[in-house]
Amino acid sequence: MSKNPMLFADPVEVRGHMAAEISHALLLEAQAAMGNPSVPPKKKRRKRAATNQVVTRRRHKRHKSPTHASASVNPVSEEVQIEGLELTASLENRLRELRGTLASLEVPVATADTTWTQRQVLAGVRAKEARPVLLDAKLSAQRVLRQICQKCHEVQAVIRCLECVPLDFEYLCGKCDKEVHRRQIFHGRMAIFHGYLEPIPPTKAVVVDGNGQPHFCEQVCQLPLPSQKVLCGCTEETVVTTGRQISLVTMNGRYEVSLPRKVCPKCKTEWTPGVKDLMQYNYWPSTTNCQTLYAFEVFEAFSNMKLSAPSLSRLAFLKLLEHQSVQGGRMGKICADMFQKSYFEYCLCKHSEDMMSEVDSFCCPACQPDMLAVCCDGNRKHYRFRKSRGTEEPSLYEGLFIAKDEEVLTFLEKIRGSSGARANDSGTCGVSRFRASKETSNKSSSKIDEEGIQVAVCRHGILLRALNHYRGEIFAYPMFIQKDMAERANVTFFAMDVICRYWPYLSKVADNFTDMQPLMEMRPFLSVMHAKAHTAKCEVRWGGRNQDGAGNTVGEEVEQVNSFLSRAALVTKYMTKAGRENMLTQQAMGWNKKKTANIHKVLANRYIKISERAKLEAASFSDFRQKNGITEQTAQQWVCDVQEWAVTEPGSTTQQGATEDLRAEIESIIVALLRKKQDLYRQHDSNQTRQRKRRKIRELKNKLRQKIRLYNAIAEDTIDEELASNLTEDYILPWERSEDDALRRSRASW
Repeated sequence: MSKNPMLFADPVEVRGHMAAEISHALLLEAQAAMGNPSVPPKKKRRKRAATNQVVTRRRHKRHKSPTHASASVNPVSEEVQIEGLELTASLENRLRELRGTLASLEVPVATADTTWTQRQVLAGVRAKEARPVLLDAKLSAQRVLRQICQKCHEVQAVIRCLECVPLDFEYLCGKCDKEVHRRQIFHGRMAIFHGYLEPIPPTKAVVVDGNGQPHFCEQVCQLPLPSQKVLCGCTEETVVTTGRQISLVTMNGRYEVSLPRKVCPKCKTEWTPGVKDLMQYNYWPSTTNCQTLYAFEVFEAFSNMKLSAPSLSRLAFLKLLEHQSVQGGRMGKICADMFQKSYFEYCLCKHSEDMMSEVDSFCCPACQPDMLAVCCDGNRKHYRFRKSRGTEEPSLYEGLFIAKDEEVLTFLEKIRGSSGARANDSGTCGVSRFRASKETSNKSSSKIDEEGIQVAVCRHGILLRALNHYRGEIFAYPMFIQKDMAERANVTFFAMDVICRYWPYLSKVADNFTDMQPLMEMRPFLSVMHAKAHTAKCEVRWGGRNQDGAGNTVGEEVEQVNSFLSRAALVTKYMTKAGRENMLTQQAMGWNKKKTANIHKVLANRYIKISERAKLEAASFSDFRQKNGITEQTAQQWVCDVQEWAVTEPGSTTQQGATEDLRAEIESIIVALLRKKQDLYRQHDSNQTRQRKRRKIRELKNKLRQKIRLYNAIAEDTIDEELASNLTEDYILPWERSEDDALRRSRASW
């Protein structure tokens, strides 16, 4: 067999290779068995003579033959040749049988994983073999060759330009270089200087002195703009001279160039490019005097990078451009403050174009004119340090995405000062405690100004509205956003992670303010994932999966947006107030444009996925009904019973009321235990996570035992503590035993 392992992806190649290897091995074995035909071993000859009856009969025939054999014929050699012929014939028969057996075998076809693994192994082997070749090619490419100028074909070349390779002007002399690159100032040139290639800026040229030695000299580079055909009414040709020097920033870094200046020699009329001339060729002036220009591609690249990597700072981006300048032989810093100001002005200009085209950047095209659900949540990572004050100038997008602080403060004082409503500030729902479930909160004493933002998104993840936090996540902040969204669109559901605490407070506020009563027309929606941390009654009553007309709405869409905005908060906390609002608004518009561009694909995929899931759920429910013999009316009655149980409130302070409270708490704990036990292996695939869930289950069981002991102490119908705490399927609570036996058995199986 071959020592070098071979990889095959086709089963036919495997069979052919195995047959060839086995045939070769059998041939070698046969040749070794035959040995030297002239001197065969006697023992082996006798053994073969005894075992091979055909050879023995032929040997007897030769001895009895009357013919006289020639003296030169060796009988032993003839016998070995006969044995070799028969052994070869037998070997061919065995090989034929072996090929048939190999053809009938089913070799497993390589899967995608094994094929990918084989490709990676082969790619690694090829890369290892190619490393010396790549190193040699890299070193050879750095060798400086003495070339003749490819334009004039007379003088030795002193400039090499790889961007002129398509024009066959890779090597140029000093004179031809000035002629070729007079308008191509952005080409990356390299000077052949003292046997090395050295990158040089466009403001430098190479000249050769009388001794044949190259030297650097300064030259003027004009910004490449088309010449103006008609400057005045004179017939004489205009003279192009060099204007004032400016700086130009492109994706290759900073360039020092000069503006062109044209003068009519007769009437002395002058022309220099203005803002309109520069904007026509994608140059954005940082100031009105056009001292620094930015190519449009720089702003577009920065916008795309801020959308893909929100935590990228402008300083890091500008350091990249400065590094590009150094690599090209150019020097010069890029002012970060000037860049940010120019970038915001550029984005504001684009937003104004969208507004003129009646394009709303904070409107979901799939949610108009009626909006099914709005999800609201806070993000406390968007704080800002108070020391980053800056100037008091307002934001360029004031009130566009983030609401004005004055309007929010006025609304807050109105709600807190005039209403007599007071919410439960405990923030607890079952065993969970929520920090966002507050009516009032004091301003933080730390060295920060804004403490976060409140964000509202639609069910498609498009940002709609936001406001700044100054006193934690209090109920007045989402109420302001809810009121704003109610005025902008017809919203059906309002989703929050503490809707069970917020909605009773909203109902009390609406009783005192008539302008807040339209908010009660919306329906409360508890986010699906956050509902797992609430009590069972809370999840049944407020949960999104139990709301008619909600469909597959999750109510957690704001978490996806917060994952994007939280990374942006790493740099906005050091900005000024206006800069922070400008940057967040700009990133929000970029996020919405990205979502809007792909919304048709998302909706199509979502429709297909939900349609298939609806069919599976309907088939599963039908199988469950047939298996347990349940009718449609019985299932509807179960739903009504669970909904009535979820809306029951705690009783009075009497003994009967205390018994009802204990019953409600025991039912709630049992339902929570059943849910956690069912989801233990269905939703968690980590042993560490399951360990935490098991600890919570043990804590709930201990709490259930305490409630059962209290109930047995005051009630006549006692509960079996062991059966109830162990969640025995056949055990029914005492107050449920009066129901129909068939219905009770069905509920126990459910």
